[in-house]
Amino acid sequence: MDRDARPIAWLALRQGTVVRARGGQELGKVGRVVGDQQKDIFSGITVVSGLFRAERFAPAEHVATITESEVRLSLSPDQANQLEVYEQG
Repeated sequence: MDRDARPIAWLALRQGTVVRARGGQELGKVGRVVGDQQKDIFSGITVVSGLFRAERFAPAEHVATITESEVRLSLSPDQANQLEVYEQG
């Protein structure tokens, strides 16, 4: 298996990794990885792109796969466009 195609832990995910919709369309890049490292609880990621005026939050339940080269969401492009704006808490 290609090294870039192997799943990685959310803790190894880097800002700037490509984010794709369910069908493979590029949605943007990872802006932030949101979670509690001490408790190993992954909450989700933010997506930054030219299409969005602000960071959008993709909850962990919509993150299908994480590899070194990309994050694949379980959402269609239209569903991804409906994600909420991320407001740091």
